[in-house]
Amino acid sequence: MLQAPSTPYPNRQMKPSRSLRMVLAALFLLPLLGGCQGKPSSTLDADDVRFSEFYSEYLLTSGVSEDTGGAITADLDSATLASMLERHSLSMEKLKAKSDLYRTDPERWQKVLVRVRENIRKKADAPK
Repeated sequence: MLQAPSTPYPNRQMKPSRSLRMVLAALFLLPLLGGCQGKPSSTLDADDVRFSEFYSEYLLTSGVSEDTGGAITADLDSATLASMLERHSLSMEKLKAKSDLYRTDPERWQKVLVRVRENIRKKADAPK
């Protein structure tokens, strides 16, 4: 006995239509999924590098070390801070702007801190 075909057009393949739908769905979803990646990675600019050098010097001058558990052991006066800022070509305004930026861009702040740690290690390992 003959059986009726399961589809109205038994010789017609559905693959091209299905493939086309998959491609269209992918093209529609890719821009949406691209938005989930977040911001492109932050790169440090010259001010970030100067800030990291300033912050390294500030921490070392304040007595912060592994031995002190990261506690500041010396208070620096405003003249010393002003001298350090000048030495690193920074102003209080630029320092404030950078701290605001780091608050909104944690990835950049993390990169600055990695650089600070490297600076401190280099100075600690340097012969005295």
